[in-house]
Amino acid sequence: MMVGKRLNRNLTVLHTESSLGWGGQEIRILEEAKGLTGREHRLIIACQSESELSIRAKEAGLEVITLSMRKISYLSAVLKLRSIIDDYGVDILNTHSSRDSWLGSIAGRLSKKRPIILRTRHLSTTVSRGLLSRFLYEILPHRVITTGESIRNQMITDNGFDGKKIMSIPTGVNIDLFDPKRVDETLRSEWGVPRGVPAIGMVAVIRSWKGHEYFIDAAGMVLKEFPEARFFIVGDGPRKEIVSDYIKERGLHDSIIMIGQMDDIPRVMAALDIVVLSSYANEGLPQVLLQSLAMGKPVVASNVGSISEVIVDGKTGYLIPPRDPSKLAEGIMSFIKRNGLRDEMGMEGRRLVTSRFSLEGMLDRIEDLYKELL
Repeated sequence: MMVGKRLNRNLTVLHTESSLGWGGQEIRILEEAKGLTGREHRLIIACQSESELSIRAKEAGLEVITLSMRKISYLSAVLKLRSIIDDYGVDILNTHSSRDSWLGSIAGRLSKKRPIILRTRHLSTTVSRGLLSRFLYEILPHRVITTGESIRNQMITDNGFDGKKIMSIPTGVNIDLFDPKRVDETLRSEWGVPRGVPAIGMVAVIRSWKGHEYFIDAAGMVLKEFPEARFFIVGDGPRKEIVSDYIKERGLHDSIIMIGQMDDIPRVMAALDIVVLSSYANEGLPQVLLQSLAMGKPVVASNVGSISEVIVDGKTGYLIPPRDPSKLAEGIMSFIKRNGLRDEMGMEGRRLVTSRFSLEGMLDRIEDLYKELL
């Protein structure tokens, strides 16, 4: 029986993740696992019991095995992962964060099954040039996947890693789910935004390098010229209270609303006119930008990480220098002043995602890699 479009046999794939939080990295693991399960492969996720990924993967009906990956449990974690690999007959082991990559890769190398080991690199943070990093990225895994071409190039140029072992597979978007023609648009009225009033939003985990303060500063500038505009921060994170206080200190709490965590992202995107991402570091290719473009929304984003691979300046949105709220404000106001430009760039963004960044396309490339390595 043919499986998917590329492979002629079912595989058992184990993903490991030591992170406890919830963001783009964990979302990709979940969506990739669901997608490959739909292609009749067996997907298993090994993570910590208190992680958000554990909860959501179980809710999605995926196989989840929990284990402690704390420092005190390293030896038992390696032994348990080796047992999982052998007992389940794992063909592909895909690790993600640093800690689980060490534990999982060592377990894979020690196992009888000897699976193909992949290490996915999600962020654009600089990789250490030390011997341990070379061991983690070049010796233990058979191949490294990055979520953006710029991350791949950085690892080759800065670290001297073998480019033949590294390939970029950007995260794909479910273009049927993120389809502006199919999404309920009532959220905008629930937020109290009348028709014709600009709604500008940032959808991201509230952590330092996402740069929420720059978004807030830019909003303050925009409001001086367009006082009716409304700004929304969607997401949760460790700096939630800090960001809330920052808004209050600037007297912007009536115009900048913190919504909190929302899982129905297509509905969120439908409520917004303009999407902003003010990150200043660490980004790979953020899923929220692909989701925004799939929904036909223009984007103003900082030019960091692999963002320029999808936000083509002046075509699908505006690229601005990081940590520059004035340029951020200029981009937002350009879209407010020109509705036609918003529609034009939004349509171009939808075309780009459909042709190059679909979920099915991502799954095809992953299956191609599996076939090559096996």
